Amino acid sequence: EGGAGEDLPTLAVSGEIGVVDALVGLGLVASRGEAKRLIKGGGARIGEARVEDESAMVKVGAEPVRVSAGKKKHGVLVSG
Repeated sequence: EGGAGEDLPTLAVSGEIGVVDALVGLGLVASRGEAKRLIKGGGARIGEARVEDESAMVKVGAEPVRVSAGKKKHGVLVSG
């Protein structure tokens, strides 16, 4: 429960990635503008934590990182 599902979109990242780029790269939003609006509205999450800063960076290590846009769109960042 709460783990990364097989059918979720996945994006390989070296080191870290901006949260806006992660949302767009995973296909969870159509544009950078939409990603910024989602963050301002409180709908973006990294793991269980709400993203409040659109310039935030996501560090990707050995464990996959779950990214969510709203309640039903999710993706996974993996090291690569």
